[in-house]
Amino acid sequence: MHDDANDSVDATRKLAEDLTKLVDLACALVTCGRALDIAGLDRQVGLLCAKALDLPPDDGRRMRPRLIALSGSIEALSRALAARVLPST
Repeated sequence: MHDDANDSVDATRKLAEDLTKLVDLACALVTCGRALDIAGLDRQVGLLCAKALDLPPDDGRRMRPRLIALSGSIEALSRALAARVLPST
């Protein structure tokens, strides 16, 4: 049976996966020296966080690995951006 709760879990899972792919692509582009505009990414991550918090507790806990993966991707992008901006010593 597919109900509203399952739809919400599926939509949140898809958003997490899509954002992780987007951030991974952005990191690859930055690493290759490409310029990119990531304006709005923070709003999408905020939306994902809000959706995850709205899930029933058990579903939210099952979402944790996807959120951790996204967090790692964001950290890698942050490091790539910092390396590009800061002069090397």
